[in-house]
Amino acid sequence: MKIRYTNLLFIVLFSMLFVNGQQSIFQEGAYIVYSEDNEKVVLKDTLFKGRRALKLDGTSSSIALLDDINTKNFRVEMDIAGQVMSGLGFHAKDGMNYQFIYFRPQMGNTSEAIQYIPIYNGALSWVFYNYPVYETSTDIKSLEWFHAAFEVRGKNLKVFVNDEPEPKMNISILDNPVDSGKLLLRSLFGPSYFANITWQALTNTEIKEKTLPQTDFLTKWEISEQFPRDTITDYFDNILKRANVADNWKTINMVEDSYVNFSRYFKHPRGVLVAKTSIEADNQSIKNLHFDFVGRVKIILNGNDLFTYKKIRFERVFDSTFSIGLPLKEGKNELIVIVEGDAAFFGKGFRYLGRNQHTNWGFIARVED
Repeated sequence: MKIRYTNLLFIVLFSMLFVNGQQSIFQEGAYIVYSEDNEKVVLKDTLFKGRRALKLDGTSSSIALLDDINTKNFRVEMDIAGQVMSGLGFHAKDGMNYQFIYFRPQMGNTSEAIQYIPIYNGALSWVFYNYPVYETSTDIKSLEWFHAAFEVRGKNLKVFVNDEPEPKMNISILDNPVDSGKLLLRSLFGPSYFANITWQALTNTEIKEKTLPQTDFLTKWEISEQFPRDTITDYFDNILKRANVADNWKTINMVEDSYVNFSRYFKHPRGVLVAKTSIEADNQSIKNLHFDFVGRVKIILNGNDLFTYKKIRFERVFDSTFSIGLPLKEGKNELIVIVEGDAAFFGKGFRYLGRNQHTNWGFIARVED
């Protein structure tokens, strides 16, 4: 009889944790909460509109990290009631590197309601990864409960809302330092409530990756080390001199990502750098350079200044927001882009997990005849 009771107790506990193969996760005490100053915080579950929930207020409690599940192919479901930005981080190496999918309830029924971003070294590069691919619409409201399901197989991410059969988002996720890892919850600029969170491992189904399209986006660059930002007028000229003297260039070429996202390459993105590339021309000609950027930028071709933007640009980045003529000579042409990023927009930088840094830093560029 003792054995039977023990088995019965095990079955009851097992059934509490698993429903249709789904394991209840983010149970109180099973995760670590960090403030935006990277301090560990002890939280108790709260009650919000009839549901027992984990509350993150976005400042004194910013992220909740669950490190006892190594996720790769999975389905996570939860109820969310958020004010501004509420989301799930997955394939997390740590609190600085992960895939992030989040909701903007205040933007319900607009193209900005759901957004996916790869987080590199703490950078929330939301101005790069936007509509029509990485942002989409759904019917949600601020601080009202809705149900969300996230399904990842290989590089495919699907997001379902309120048990609708068709996903609101169905995309290929971009490379990050790991293709599996921890889970985390995150709230920004206001409170978010998370309830009834479950996780289920999915079979490692092979999914054919889409062939990368042949494009004329410039993705192959040599980049310098990062240098401190300055407020002196025309300090970019000095940055170029310092980069050439240091002669410490790193080749980058992420062909799957048309955005040149510098936060990917620095553990603490917060400076200004020089990027250079070569363009071969069969003869002397004028082509078009289509581009967009964040922060401040300067573009130089064969030693001649082509474009300078001295204000701080902080808007969504799209192909062809700016276009200029590119006078090419026959043979090799050196194109240089000096880029500062968005840190100055926030004063000393965007605050995340105890440090000020860039959250958007880079550009998009392509050459067209």
